[in-house]
Amino acid sequence: MLSSVSGSRVEYDIRAYRNHRKIIPEKSEASLKFKIAAGSVAGTILPMIFLAKRQNTKLYNIKYGLKELIYLSTCGIAGGTAAGVIFDKKEHRKQKINEGVFQFMNATVPTVLCGGLFHLSKKFPLFNNNLFKIGSTIVGLFAGMHIAAALSNKINDPYDKVPDRKLTILDSLANVDDALGVLILAKVPIAEKLHIEKVLPVIFSWCGYRAGMSN
Repeated sequence: MLSSVSGSRVEYDIRAYRNHRKIIPEKSEASLKFKIAAGSVAGTILPMIFLAKRQNTKLYNIKYGLKELIYLSTCGIAGGTAAGVIFDKKEHRKQKINEGVFQFMNATVPTVLCGGLFHLSKKFPLFNNNLFKIGSTIVGLFAGMHIAAALSNKINDPYDKVPDRKLTILDSLANVDDALGVLILAKVPIAEKLHIEKVLPVIFSWCGYRAGMSN
């Protein structure tokens, strides 16, 4: 780029600006993706085996309450995060742990909040109706996601030195597990007929995979 200064022509080097503007994300190797996927799946399957043995039932017949949902989501996310920390580059470890915290909060806080609202409906007959359950689900998921994001940002960056991790569309999609978990906790008939609890392990594994792949 040329510019005239005091009658003289001065040439500016814009290569630094181009390098700063053009960001090329690193491509993860297929083997790394496989290891992280295996870690998240193992982190989900192993606690399922424990729960099945404890309930004396098959893996696909596990009964999920609030404790089981939190336990399974925590292990799935921990498995994916651990695999990412172990097998990926050292400079990515901090980001993976931070994302693991975020995914954990995003998976548990909305579920706990919705579970609390449903418990409230059982104690007070005035709230024990479908309208309150639907409304509390919407409020619980929306508020829970934002509370989870705020908590995870505070934990990961207590002195606010870096930009906050924002909610994304994928984060919202990941909260399908919370919505399904709420239906299970509320014992909604359609949830029991469709056996939607069988989808939860897949979603928890996906959350773990996202944490492990974060760089």
